[in-house]
Amino acid sequence: MLALGFCCGSTGQAPPSKAIKLTVDARLAPRKVLHAKLEIPAAPGPLTLYYPKWMPADHSPDGPIANLTGLKFSANDRPIAWRRDPVDMYTIHLEVPAGVHTVSCELEFLLSAPGPTIDFSGSASSQLLILMWNQVLLYPKGLPANQILFEPSLQLPDGWKFNTSLPVATQSGSQINFAPVDVELLVDSPVQSGRFTRVIPLTSGEKPLHEIDVAADDAWALDIPPALIDNYKRLVAEASALYRSHPYRGYHFLLTLSDNVIRLGQEHHESSDDRVPEHTLVDPNARLLNATLFPHEFTHSWNGQFRRPKGLATPDFQQPMNGELLWIYEGLTDYLGTILAARSGLWSPEQTREQLASLASMLDHRVGRSWRPLQDTADAAQILYFSPSEWTAVRRGTDFYTESVLLWLEVDVKLRKLTQGQRSLNDFCHAFFGGAKGLPVIESYTLDDVVLALNAVAPYDWRAHFRQRLESTELHAPLEGITAGGWHLMYNDIPNEFLAASQAVTGSGDFTSSLGLIVHGDGTVQDATPGMPAFESGLSPYMKIIGVGARPFSVDELTRAVQQAKTDFEPIVLLVSNTGSLETHRVPFSGGLRGPHLERDANSVDYLSEILKPLADMAK
Repeated sequence: MLALGFCCGSTGQAPPSKAIKLTVDARLAPRKVLHAKLEIPAAPGPLTLYYPKWMPADHSPDGPIANLTGLKFSANDRPIAWRRDPVDMYTIHLEVPAGVHTVSCELEFLLSAPGPTIDFSGSASSQLLILMWNQVLLYPKGLPANQILFEPSLQLPDGWKFNTSLPVATQSGSQINFAPVDVELLVDSPVQSGRFTRVIPLTSGEKPLHEIDVAADDAWALDIPPALIDNYKRLVAEASALYRSHPYRGYHFLLTLSDNVIRLGQEHHESSDDRVPEHTLVDPNARLLNATLFPHEFTHSWNGQFRRPKGLATPDFQQPMNGELLWIYEGLTDYLGTILAARSGLWSPEQTREQLASLASMLDHRVGRSWRPLQDTADAAQILYFSPSEWTAVRRGTDFYTESVLLWLEVDVKLRKLTQGQRSLNDFCHAFFGGAKGLPVIESYTLDDVVLALNAVAPYDWRAHFRQRLESTELHAPLEGITAGGWHLMYNDIPNEFLAASQAVTGSGDFTSSLGLIVHGDGTVQDATPGMPAFESGLSPYMKIIGVGARPFSVDELTRAVQQAKTDFEPIVLLVSNTGSLETHRVPFSGGLRGPHLERDANSVDYLSEILKPLADMAK
């Protein structure tokens, strides 16, 4: 078992006697510039430095090195020449002169504005900053990351406050000096700062501490509804009842409410970095769609941080990661986040079933599953994370998140059936994640470890079960967890609550289960599913619908046309722009609106409702 992480839990060679001093000046963050200085202990001769490349929470070689500028090295006030490795762009080589024991480094990091693609540099506005330490540091080759000590400090703009899980050594005004920390835990500990902040305790005087740290672009956004805070308090209680351990000294939900930073949910040992649009918590539809954000990232403290697949538990940030078990790391976390949202009241049982129905319908219409098995979506994660949303029905996306919700629901139901309702996935979580000792350490696991723990709950050929699901190229999604759980997927002309909320928030129209079409609010086709009416009539991604019948396009107008087709029995006529050429497409369809829902099967045991029941009340 590999042990990494916070130095108290690490094994092997002791950290260097001298720490690397890292000073970050963020006073120009509102102008999208960070300045950093490093004092690196060194010996005369060749020195190789790394800029972090493979980020643990990203599962991808996406360290934003393109935004690193102004790189200069010196010793004793004399410059030292450097050269980038011609093969690995994240490696820097230099020669330390004789008699030199400390190399000084200066660099700048250019922050981005959020754009159409993933860019982790989009983390600041005029009023706030989320500092991700990996963006502003280099570290020497030769030791595991948990054995390289840093002494970090941060200078903030005047009047700004900050929140982080890092222990503070001293503070003077806007200058903060943090306690020494190994680079692995430093990179794992973002600092949220800004002009408008608020701290919301979730536990009263209990250890360990749990709190929500909010930063926003405007003061009004800090006014979070009290009922929602109560749900978050319940989330902490439900997670404690499920996992029966705490793999952290204290936990901070770093919540950023801003339209000017990248949207993000990212896990860390002792905090989560959660960024949503400013109106999210006061918009019922946006709040519904984001209800699993905290449960998912909080669960990662146990699954992904404390227990991490061996292929993802690399010794530093340069070694390639193996994502073959992301269907456990992310997929099991997505499932547990779903049930914790229900158990804490962030979703009602009815809303949870609506979410499961929309997810099941989406996956059941994903024709790419006929060539790409679920396992390959995990193996290819570093590719799929950055693929466009167009053609997802054919390509598949990071389905190891969503489809694994169905996979782990089936496991949960099967455990209950095998034990006549006496045991469940709750028992697996108690055993597998219950060994945390209150410190941010990593214990790696393999599929063998997961199978062994499941067999301790209920003997079964779990390995064969997983392989069948992971390697399947069946056209339809695995809905056995829903059906064995006492429900079935059905369609009617009542809108699905989640699809309706998504349309209200994004303006896009999701006609996946009727026309096989997803269209943006401006008429641009995002996806068209082969074998379904829209694609078979000639529509495909990147085309733009400009007219529905004799009327200009709108999502509402297309919705009315789909609904009316059920009684008119006439094709839906669409005027489409295809790279500047106008085309008329006649879509043969008479099925009407098909909203996905779960319907109760009265002839079977309702395991799903049992799964969604709160645990904290039972534990009292």
